[in-house]
Amino acid sequence: MLIVYREKLNVFAKKHAHARKSIATWVSTTEEAQWRNKQNVLRDFPKAKMIANNRARFEIVHNTYRLIAKIDYEDQIVEMRFIGSHNEYDRIDPATI
Repeated sequence: MLIVYREKLNVFAKKHAHARKSIATWVSTTEEAQWRNKQNVLRDFPKAKMIANNRARFEIVHNTYRLIAKIDYEDQIVEMRFIGSHNEYDRIDPATI
């Protein structure tokens, strides 16, 4: 999968050093993946939550942070939409961000 807006992850990792390993694992797993459907995502990330409009929520640092990505299964693209704390997550609509 191709990750779009990966710079958001780099900026976040610089601010939250303790999240770097978890983010690196997510990036590595996602780039190697060939997701064709939601079940493929859940196979690689069993704790992920599938959201409307082809979005998925991933846990970062044991759910200290949340990452939202929009997945285009046909074109094999994962578009970064959000990464932040629970409080920040509570202020967004994950299905439309």
